Amino acid sequence: MKLLVGIIVTLLVSVWLALVLKQDPGYAMFSMGNWTVETSFAFLALFLILLFVAFYGLVRLMIGLWQAPSWTLTFNRRRLNKKARHSFNAGVQKMAAGQWVEAEKALVKSAPHSDSPALHYLNAAQAAHQLNDLKWRRDLHLRKAEDTPDADKLTVQLTRAGFLLDDGQAEQARPLLESLRAHHPHHPGVLQGLAKTYQQLKAWEPLQALLPELQKQKAFGSEPFAALQKQTYQALLESAASGSLDKLKALWRQAPAALREDDEEFLIGYTNALCDYGATDDAERLLREAIARRWSERLTVGYGRLERGNAVAQLTTAESWLTRHSDNPHLLLTLGRLAKRCQQPDKARHYLERSIQLMPTPDAYEELGELLQSLQEPNNALQCFHAGLRLLVGKPQEKQGAMLPAAPAPQLQKSEQLANPAPTT
Repeated sequence: MKLLVGIIVTLLVSVWLALVLKQDPGYAMFSMGNWTVETSFAFLALFLILLFVAFYGLVRLMIGLWQAPSWTLTFNRRRLNKKARHSFNAGVQKMAAGQWVEAEKALVKSAPHSDSPALHYLNAAQAAHQLNDLKWRRDLHLRKAEDTPDADKLTVQLTRAGFLLDDGQAEQARPLLESLRAHHPHHPGVLQGLAKTYQQLKAWEPLQALLPELQKQKAFGSEPFAALQKQTYQALLESAASGSLDKLKALWRQAPAALREDDEEFLIGYTNALCDYGATDDAERLLREAIARRWSERLTVGYGRLERGNAVAQLTTAESWLTRHSDNPHLLLTLGRLAKRCQQPDKARHYLERSIQLMPTPDAYEELGELLQSLQEPNNALQCFHAGLRLLVGKPQEKQGAMLPAAPAPQLQKSEQLANPAPTT
């Protein structure tokens, strides 16, 4: 719009001047020595304008010629920079396609002319890292990335630590990452690398101390963090089991509620460790309370593996669960084990045979075989061991001999006999 107004104004002024000069072109005379020049004012004005335009054009030409080398360099730099961007994009695409050699060549070739050469060298190092046998070239690219003006030192060091971890050199990565954490205590990438380092080194106590910050900074997703947390406390539990009872209980108190209440494997491991220290009553109470909160076949089997404590009371507790789970083979296996410990062979045999009828398992066959052996029935015991072994190695059950005929069930005619068996000495 402004250009259009300017053109219209210029045309109007030009027409006005033309009309004025037509009526009175004016008169101009210049005299120098013997020379005299006479002309109209209109011609003089036109001549001066043309002279100014020519002079201005000559000056611009000289300036352009003076700046030509600099302009040429700028143009060439822009051209190379544009080419570097295209080459970087091509290199990244080739990396995504798994073409590591081509990607490395494209990225390195264009790096010197890029606005961000560090990115080129870092990606080239990643491509060379995938080739495994070219680690010297990977490290060379990494050093070049570190020496570039635009290099982010933290990113370069994290990349170097990642390469060391991939190479199984956690010992070399540990001081590097611990130094980075001293300067960047809340950086998720640093925390993640340090956690992987401790995991490789099986340094579970430092990893335990790191877990709260990992969770706070969300260095891992929820599922990977839960797996790492479980692995850490599982390993600490194994080491505490060979330490002292106080250390074991302290670890249990430190463990997250999700592990203590919801992770059956961790709970069973802890109760087994308690039993090893003779704290069977604590182990029994924990398993009983956990089963009361939520029925679990795994915890039920673990309850039956308590080899110490008041077996009669444990059997009474387990038989109370029959009300809701009378046909559960895992519960029946547990009852068979507890009845064996209570020196009640008839009841133990009934429970074990009933468990096998519902779901044959190697454990049930083993328990029944041991019971029959103690009852001086070697042939039947041998059949049980044989059937259990076939199940253990994944072979199908034999149609003949794999299942013993059920022994007559003990006469538990009264519910009190089932819930409160008489103790034996």
